[in-house]
Amino acid sequence: MPPVTGWRVTLYEHEGPVYRFKADVFLADGSILHIKEYLFSDHSRKYAYHWEDAAGNLLLRWDNAEHWEEIPTYPHHRHVGSDRNVQPSDQTDLESVLLEISARIT
Repeated sequence: MPPVTGWRVTLYEHEGPVYRFKADVFLADGSILHIKEYLFSDHSRKYAYHWEDAAGNLLLRWDNAEHWEEIPTYPHHRHVGSDRNVQPSDQTDLESVLLEISARIT
């Protein structure tokens, strides 16, 4: 796991199987991971894990917004260093994202 210095939950709503969750995780190198996960009543899921450096610049963002149909892992993809640099991604959960961040900062 990456070295975490703190966290803040900014939204948590839960009713039955439906939930909305947002949080910020502060890392030892000054970077921040913004987490957004929603599970809907039809069991569909939306997520975005936005990792930025201490200056607020995008490092990586993983999400499943349905607007990059040409990506082989559609709708799952990641943005590397820029919103325009879109790549395939099979990292679709918080655990796999934290493992990648840990590998990059340790």
